[in-house]
Amino acid sequence: MKERKHVQRSLLLDSIKTAVIGIVTAFVANFLLQLFQNKLDFSIARLFAFEWHTEIFLMSMGILFIFYLWLTALLGSRWTSSFLVLGLALLLGTITWQKMTTRGEPFYPSDLRMISEVSFLVKMVPLWLLVVGASLIVIVILAVVLYKKKFQRNEKIRKEKRWIIRGCTFLITSLLLLYVSLFNQEGNKVRAAFDPYAYWIPYSQQMNYYNNGFIGGFLYNLRMKSVEEPDNYSKEAMEKLVAKYQQEAEKINQTRDQTFEGINLIFIMNESFSDPMALEGLMANEDPIPYIRDLKKKTVSGNVFAEGYGGGTANSEYEALTGFSIEPLATNVATPYTQLATKMQKLPNISRLLSQRSYATTAIHPFDTTMYKRSEVYDAFGFQTFLDKDTMNYTAKKEQNPYISDAAAYQEVLHRLKETDQSDFIHLVTMQNHMGYFGKYPSTSFDVNGSGDHEQARNYFQDLRYSDQAIETFLNAVDHLDEKTMIVFWGDHLPGFYGESIKENNSILALHQTPAFVYANFETTKASFGTISPIFLMNHVLTAAHAKVTPYQAFLMQLESYLPAFEKGRYLEKGTEELKEMRTDLKPETQVLLQEYSELQYDLLEGKQYTKEADFYE
Repeated sequence: MKERKHVQRSLLLDSIKTAVIGIVTAFVANFLLQLFQNKLDFSIARLFAFEWHTEIFLMSMGILFIFYLWLTALLGSRWTSSFLVLGLALLLGTITWQKMTTRGEPFYPSDLRMISEVSFLVKMVPLWLLVVGASLIVIVILAVVLYKKKFQRNEKIRKEKRWIIRGCTFLITSLLLLYVSLFNQEGNKVRAAFDPYAYWIPYSQQMNYYNNGFIGGFLYNLRMKSVEEPDNYSKEAMEKLVAKYQQEAEKINQTRDQTFEGINLIFIMNESFSDPMALEGLMANEDPIPYIRDLKKKTVSGNVFAEGYGGGTANSEYEALTGFSIEPLATNVATPYTQLATKMQKLPNISRLLSQRSYATTAIHPFDTTMYKRSEVYDAFGFQTFLDKDTMNYTAKKEQNPYISDAAAYQEVLHRLKETDQSDFIHLVTMQNHMGYFGKYPSTSFDVNGSGDHEQARNYFQDLRYSDQAIETFLNAVDHLDEKTMIVFWGDHLPGFYGESIKENNSILALHQTPAFVYANFETTKASFGTISPIFLMNHVLTAAHAKVTPYQAFLMQLESYLPAFEKGRYLEKGTEELKEMRTDLKPETQVLLQEYSELQYDLLEGKQYTKEADFYE
C-alpha cells in the first residue's frame, strides 16, 4: 500500500513538474518568437504579451504547451522536450528575424519546404549567427548529458514503464495538434477562439503576424481546402469535359489565322482607378479622365466587374492572370494569393503560357514584396523577373504622393521592353492611386461635391488626372515601337472613401465597375465588351489579335457568352442589368457552365489534375 501511495505521489509530483516546466517553456518560447518577429524590439514584444493582445498570447502559449506535452510523451523527458521547444523557437525566430530584415516577410509554413535546401539557407545566414547557433546546440546537448548523469538514479522511477500515461498523452496531444493544423477549415474551434481577438489582414502577412502574433500568423497561413469536391468528379467526367472544349477550340480556331506570338503583351492593373463621373450623386468641375474616356470609344473597351470595393487588389490580379474566379473557392478563402500561395504553381496563367512561347516575363509592382506574398506567387507563376520599388530604375513620385507615380512605372515598362531581345509579357500593378488621399496634392484645382469626403475626393480626382495623362504619354510611346504591342488596362476597384449617400444612390454593380480597354499599336478588331469579370480579359486580347485559343480559353469564351460578370453571391447574366445572388437563380445552361468551372478548379487545386495531363491549358 505504501509503495502504491509512493508511486501515486511520484506520479502527481512528476505531472506537476511537467506542467510547470511546460508552462514556463511555452511562455519563453512564445515570447522569443514575438521578440525575433519584431526585430528584437523587447518593448513591442512585452506590449503584445501583456497589454495589446494578451488573449492571443495565452492561446498561442496553449498551442506550444500541447506541442511540448506531445514531445514529452514521445521522448519520455520533459527537460529534453523543453530544450527542443526552446531551440525550435530560437531557430524559427532567427529565420523570421532574418526574413523580416532582408525581405520584410515573416516565416511561413510553406518555408518548411526549404529544409531540403540547407546549404542555400546557410549562405543566407551571417557567420556570427551560425557560430551562436552552433554554440547553443552544443550547450543544450551538454546540459542534457549532464542532467542524465546527475539524476540517473532518480530516473529509475520514471522509467518503470509508465506507458499508459505516455501513450494516452501522446494520443490526445497528437489529435489536438492535428485539429490545430486544420485551423483554416470551416468550423474549426481553435480558429473560432482566435477570431474575436484577432485582426486578420489577408493582404499583408507582415501586419498579420504583427497583429496576431507569430503563432496566429503561422496558423493563418496553414493549408486549407480550397474547393469542395463536386459530386460527379472523376477521370471519366474530366476527360469528357476536355473533349468537349477541345472540339470548341477547334471550331473557334478554324476562323482564326494567327497564333499569339511575336506580340508584346502588357497588363496594367491600375490601383483604385475608376470613373467617378459614372456615379449618381457625385458632381465635379472637371472630368478627371478625358483621354481614357475618349480612348474607350476608339478601341476594344468596357468595364471590369471588380470583386472588391475599396480593396481586393490581389483578387482582381489573380483572376486576370489565371482566368480562375474566386467564386467557386471555399467561403473561408478570402485572398488566394496569401491563403493558397503554395497551390499557385498548379494553376494555368498567362506568364507560364507565354514563357513556353519564349517570351520574357516580368512582373512590376512599385511597392515592397510583402504585399499579398507576391514574391512567392510570382515565382510560382513562372515570372522570370520581379521588379519592386527597390529594384526599379524609375521611382519618381508626384508632388506629396508617397507612392511611385504611374508615369515612372510606365517608364519602367518601356525600359524593360528595350532591355529584352524576346517578345515580352509584362504585368504591372501600379501604386500611385492607393489610399489614403489626404494631402497628396495641396494645390489641386478639382472641386468635387456629393462624395462624402470633399478633401479626399479632390486628391483622388487629381490622382486620376495624373493617371490619365500618364497613360496618354505611354500609349504614344508604344505607337512608336517597332514591335507589335498590346496593352490591357483596367482598374482593380473603386476607392473606399465614398459616403453613405453615394452607396445609397448607386447599385452594387455601379460600385464595382471600373474602366477597362485593350489597346494595340497595330490594326485589330474593335468592339465593346460591356461589363466583364477580370477572368475574361484575355478573351478579348485573343479576339482582337485574331489568335487561336486553347481548350481552356474556349471554355472561358463559352462561359463569358452566358455569364460575363460574376463573383460569389453576384451574378450578371448576358443581356441583363440585374445582379442575381445565387447559382440556382441562373438559367440551367449557365448553371451547367459554372458546375464545369468548379470541376476544373477542383481538379487543379485539390484533385488529380486530369485536365492538366490532357494539355487542356496548352
